[in-house]
Formats: sequence, C-alpha cells, structure tokens
Amino acid sequence: MIYSTYIAPSEQPCSSLDIKRALLTYDRVALADPNDRDLFPPQAFLVAMGMPPIMGFPFGAVRPIAKVEGYDNQFDQLMDEVDIARREGLIDVVSSYDQSAEKNITIGAVQMGGYPLDPRFLLWAYRSIGRDNDALASAIAHDDFLASADDETISTLGSLKGQADGGINDDPALPLLEDALKREHLREGYSIIARARIATVMKSIGFCAAKQMIPYFSGPSYNAISGCIAERAVRAIDTISEDEDALSLRSQVLRIAHDEYINEAVLAEMSIDDILKLRSRAWGRQAEMRDDLLSSAAYLARELTSADEFEKAVRERVSRYRKTFSDIETERTNIDFSVRCEIAKTGVLAAGELTTIAGGALGHVTQLQSAMGAAGLLLAGCLWAIDKVKDYKPLIAQLKRAEEEFSDNAGFGMHNFYVQIDKNSRS
Repeated sequence: MIYSTYIAPSEQPCSSLDIKRALLTYDRVALADPNDRDLFPPQAFLVAMGMPPIMGFPFGAVRPIAKVEGYDNQFDQLMDEVDIARREGLIDVVSSYDQSAEKNITIGAVQMGGYPLDPRFLLWAYRSIGRDNDALASAIAHDDFLASADDETISTLGSLKGQADGGINDDPALPLLEDALKREHLREGYSIIARARIATVMKSIGFCAAKQMIPYFSGPSYNAISGCIAERAVRAIDTISEDEDALSLRSQVLRIAHDEYINEAVLAEMSIDDILKLRSRAWGRQAEMRDDLLSSAAYLARELTSADEFEKAVRERVSRYRKTFSDIETERTNIDFSVRCEIAKTGVLAAGELTTIAGGALGHVTQLQSAMGAAGLLLAGCLWAIDKVKDYKPLIAQLKRAEEEFSDNAGFGMHNFYVQIDKNSRS
C-alpha cells in the first residue's frame, strides 16, 4: 500500500508546488476544506472540559487558525490549476468534521460529525504544550512569511480568539510568548499565531493516524512543531521506559527517516500533467517498498525486545530497500531526484536536521514513522515537563490506554525547502 497524504492547513493556501511534490511522493493528496480551521468541533467544548456528553453547545471557536486576506479566492485558483489531477481522483478536499452542525445546540449525544479524535484528550494536550515557551517559539521561527508581513497582517491573524486559550476552572489562561521580539507591540498576536499552528499540527497528526494518511507540513515553522512533538515524545518514552521494558523500543522508530530530494526550480516549471507522467510503475514499486519499510519497523518495535535485534532487523530491511532506488532515480534524472534512508545515531532525525538548516530553494521531503498511535505520540510529545513527573506509573497507564485508541501508527511527512541530500552520505 502507498500512503495518501493530507496537506495540513496554514494561514495561506498551499502552493501548486506543494501539491506537485506531494503527488510525486504519495498515492493521493487531501487538502483541508477552507472552512475547516478549528482544533475540534466547537459544540464539543463542554465535553472537552469534562462535562457529560449529553449536550452540545457552541460557545465559539476552540482554537482556530486564521486565514490571510483573499484565502478563499486563492484556494479556488489553486483548484483550477490542479484540475486534471482532481478529475483523475488524485486530489480531494476534505473536512475533519461535519461543519453543518457546528453552530447548533444539540440535546442528547454531542454530534461530532465523524470527528475521529477525543476532544477531552486534545484539549489537555494542547493546553499542556501551549505552556511551553520553546514550543511557542519554534512555531514562529524561521518564517519568512511572518518576518515580511506588515503589522496589520500580524494583528489580523493574531486576533482570532479561541476558547481553549483562556482560563478553565482552576487552570489559568495560556501564557504569551516570552522570547524577545523585534515588534514587541505584536506579542499577543504572535502568541496566538503560534498556538494556532501548534493546534493545527496536533489535529493533523491525530486525524491522519485515524484515517491512515501521512500529514504533510509545508514550511519550516510547521516542521519545527511536528519535530518538537516527536522529539519530546522520544524523550518522554526514553525516560519512562526505564520502568517499562515494553515501551523501550517505541522511540527508536523515530530515528528512521526516509528522505526524497527534487530540484524545486525545475519542478515549478512543470505542469500537473507532466507531474502525473512521472507517477510510473517504478515509482509505484519504490513508494510501496518505502511505506512497507516504515510500517514494518513500527511492527518490529512492538514485537522485539532487544535494541540490537531491532537495529539489525531494520538495517537489513533498509539495505534491501536501497536496491530499489536506481530505477526511479534514473527515470527522474532531469529533476535531480535522489533518495536517502538511514537510521540516525541519536535523537529524532527530522527534529535535528530539518528545522535548523538554512539555504537555497531546494525541495526535500522526510517521512517518519512512529511505533505509537497518534494519541500516545501526542500524549508523550505534549507533556510540558517530563522532568517534573515524580511517578511514571500513571503516565505509563495513560500511554497504554492511548495506544489502544488507534490501530495504525502515527506518521509524519515533512516538507522543507532548506535541505539538499548529500548523495555521498546515503549509504
């Protein structure tokens, strides 16, 4: 099976370049409906606060992400540009929940509109990571769009309030970003933009795991958030696995990354029709083996008990997979296509490499696979301060319950314009 991907929403519509890149990596591409902007259905906010699920009342947006001016028109133009791929069933516009009922009061079971995630859990996880200044800072770092936007744009994007940000019972409101800013008067706006991006990444990870898709994050800031969550999940799992051997290999899977590089300057000049012609039989074989490699690594992390056994088994699979590179690299010589698949020596490969390197306009996608379901990954990755946890047993129990929520393993597809694969380091 070749995974499909979901291009996570942001303040701006994704570009046709994003879609071209996704079509050359995944089976199908899903785009968020322009009106699907919230963390979860607003009528579920009372349930998320701990009330019994017997009444739905929309207090207002939970934690939405704003749109730039003209977003909807830009999105329509994008759909016209990629129309041939839509007609072939390769691009869909989807919503995470039924928006028709989001403003209605409901008596009885809360109408979630098919939303696959637990709002109570999501609210807790969001408010936990929303107190972490490092996470807030990463959400707006290395962002050319925000750096070049005028004050009015930042103020507008940062004015979209959310119920999840305020005080809830005895839990105080989420803090503002603490870092030094060149435009101090926009601190609140930047803080709200950062929180909205964090919520979007969280929802995309969970939604995709439930739908068996890979979330595709476009841009350094969104990659930084997803890398931050993955890195913190590794740290949390590594810490608590000292008391729970069954979790000891979960974080190891996040050290495996699959990278693909394409010259984006060439890609930008190609039509969607040209892109579809590159989805060849050789590409299909390579993509299927890539996804099989990553999913099998997640399976091994659940079944094996020795880190040495795990690394040996994965390295054997990586070696076999590398033999499939040549055909597709030859086919795509004109776009400088290359592949790298390796196991990082330490840490999370994506978090360490993809979010800190600056450079030219180069196209790069990393795909990561975790051995945890989305709920477990978010629970571990959104812990505000693992070093302050005194007793790991309740947390281990929570993780085991979270593991049962999804049968699939959470995956990440991260797009970054700042990394080029060194062909000499692919072995």
